[in-house]
Amino acid sequence: MTPFTPEDIVQLKEPSHVRVHPYRRVAAYALSQFDGDARVSTIRVEGPDMDGAMEVKGTHLHHPEWAPDGEGLAYVEGPTESGSWLHVVDRHGRAIRSPIAIPGDGTSLAWNPDGRRVAVEYVSNPRESDAEVRIVRRLRHHFDSRGYIGSRLWTVAVVDLEQGILDPISPESFHHFTPSWSPDGRLLTLVTTRSQDWDREWVWDVYTVDIESRRWERVTDASGVALYPVWAPDGAAIAFLHNHSRDTGSTADYHLHEARRVQGGWRVACLSHDLDRGAALVHEPPEPGGGKPVYTPDGSAILWVVNQGGQYHLMRTGRNGEHTLIDRHQGWPTLSTDGQTRAQLVFRPDSPPLVTLKDESGTVLAEVDDNLWLQDKVVCRNPEEYAFESDGTTVTAWLWSLPNRSADHPWLLQFHGGPHGAFGPYFSHTQQILASEGYLVAALNYRGSAGFGQGFADLVHANWGPLEGRDGIHLMDALISDGRVRATAQVGVFGPSYGGFMTNWMVTHYPERVNAGVAISTVSHLLTSALGIDHWESLATDQGGAPWEIPGYYHDHSPLMHADRIGAPLLLLHGEDDMTCPLIEAEMMFAALRMQGKPVELVRYVRESHAFHRAGRPGTLVDAHGRMLAWFSNLR
Repeated sequence: MTPFTPEDIVQLKEPSHVRVHPYRRVAAYALSQFDGDARVSTIRVEGPDMDGAMEVKGTHLHHPEWAPDGEGLAYVEGPTESGSWLHVVDRHGRAIRSPIAIPGDGTSLAWNPDGRRVAVEYVSNPRESDAEVRIVRRLRHHFDSRGYIGSRLWTVAVVDLEQGILDPISPESFHHFTPSWSPDGRLLTLVTTRSQDWDREWVWDVYTVDIESRRWERVTDASGVALYPVWAPDGAAIAFLHNHSRDTGSTADYHLHEARRVQGGWRVACLSHDLDRGAALVHEPPEPGGGKPVYTPDGSAILWVVNQGGQYHLMRTGRNGEHTLIDRHQGWPTLSTDGQTRAQLVFRPDSPPLVTLKDESGTVLAEVDDNLWLQDKVVCRNPEEYAFESDGTTVTAWLWSLPNRSADHPWLLQFHGGPHGAFGPYFSHTQQILASEGYLVAALNYRGSAGFGQGFADLVHANWGPLEGRDGIHLMDALISDGRVRATAQVGVFGPSYGGFMTNWMVTHYPERVNAGVAISTVSHLLTSALGIDHWESLATDQGGAPWEIPGYYHDHSPLMHADRIGAPLLLLHGEDDMTCPLIEAEMMFAALRMQGKPVELVRYVRESHAFHRAGRPGTLVDAHGRMLAWFSNLR
């Protein structure tokens, strides 16, 4: 067996968007991989009811969706040089009709129950020319990984497959997301807003629209952010996720809700508030990831995925609010028409997720591992969940290391992004590369992490840095006390995004405990971050106020303002096109340290955005992880 190295990243294949066939034990999914210096995505179909796998080849194919009768499979191609296209093929991959052009970047599909129409979500093409002068009158006029948005809108249209006509149904003044058809095919439900100040608030509501009359009806009450609405089988209810907060899109848990039709409107109920755990694998608009809640065929319960301490639990929640744990380490499922077969991703520590078909009892019918070659690599196959006390609160971390690792060897403390992210026992090429090199990687779920209850997450509201930093120090002390590491072993700290902020925090506030740092897509000053971000996240409200309201807080909680304390060498890795944590954050920290003659290096990745460390081009991924290994190799 050979170590898992940065060069191995380019061999990884990543499945996503798994969809079960309505009547057969078959799953369709998108499979992303590298081809030279480009990331390509194909559509694959596999299962025990097929004679071998079927693959639709292309450069950027995604979002497969089965037709209601199972005879067709729709998917999106693009963006390409010629735009985006809606394709429909049979289950053998043969085209059923000519591709239909989408006037923008297609992002999701939903079949009408009649099988003749498809709702398409896409990001519209610019209405203005790509002029040198761009007039901005709103926040959220750009978005990380997409760049300048300007007049572009997330739009929903209905495509008539027989006539090849695409009919936009959403007004041109607002964004619209994630359409879903009513069982009778007359209505769409989706997420949008009608607020003229939508760029200054965190309100996204569930609406319905009658496709024929174009009559719009609001379902929710403008009390926060709604995601992923789906119709109940009887058409009398809509399930969706909601965060109970008008102040944030990312720091409040998303709970399972149901809206039921009543005389004169809708009655909305939260079905999971007592659970005190939010949904996993979700993200606020404009491009939410993850999946949708799924009704059981009889409509008596809803399947959804819950974040339990960074682990993904498939939950069955009845309309009476009773919760039953169905399975662990599962992605969002889809169900066959009779509910006897479900398809989903299954997450594991030693490889990217597996595409899995299971029956109603949870028995595995088929499992597809697109990364079998990893079985011959030296990786951590059983990370350990480690609990310790920090200021009287129980905090956890996942320990990634190889067996028989020496306690004298240097080790690494990792902070996740967010701050309301979370680490789980799931494959990360970064953690595996470092573990394979002999490091213990302690991935910390500090106070503020998601998956431990809203109260735990709220501990860092308007107090970024101090508690998380103390959690890191208390973890160091606990590992030393337990003999996992020696007190003399040197420690490196690293992390992306908010993890980069915490890396800067640790090297400025604990110079006597930290021996090296690698800050990725970092934040160095909260003022420039709060005002310079693309504004799709709620940084100012997360701080408890705007910079001009609490200037002292922004000064005191910004690592840049404590740069004189740094003693450890700091490596800054940053994408030049990052709009979530703009490049100036890394440049300011670099300038502050270089002006003092302290050891620092800034690496700027051209044409890379915020998530380059996990979703960048292959050359970038190999280079960034190689530099991280080289930087930490100076620890002793």
